[in-house]
Amino acid sequence: MDENTAMEELNMKQMKQLAALLLAAGISWGQDPDLTGFLEQLENVNGRMATAMNNDDKEEMENLYTEIVVMYDQQPGSVKKTAAPIMGGVWYNLACLRSLRGDTDGAVDAFKQALGYGWNDYAYTMNDPDLKTAREDPRFMALAESIR
Repeated sequence: MDENTAMEELNMKQMKQLAALLLAAGISWGQDPDLTGFLEQLENVNGRMATAMNNDDKEEMENLYTEIVVMYDQQPGSVKKTAAPIMGGVWYNLACLRSLRGDTDGAVDAFKQALGYGWNDYAYTMNDPDLKTAREDPRFMALAESIR
């Protein structure tokens, strides 16, 4: 699996998770103004993310995932509770992007956040080519082993 395919697959997985989460919660568009606003922000970022991915612009992708983290942090508790499950994937993608640019400390920190939001896919983590550099760090491997 190449880097772009892995990122596209994970991005689609995140969007499906969000849709399933919202359906399971019984929330429809427009019922909660705060959630509706957050979803509109995510939709805007997702459009820009698709462009960045098509252009293989990893710097812009990292900026956009960071933007999602900032947007999430600014939400009221009810929105955070509903949207929390997608944040594991957001932080995982940040770990990947930081690893790709050689920022092992940043990758470890982001992966730790991903775990805190419920990321638990050990096999994917161990086979993701984006994390090759991060997996060379014992701190990263200790975190990965915690979800084995």
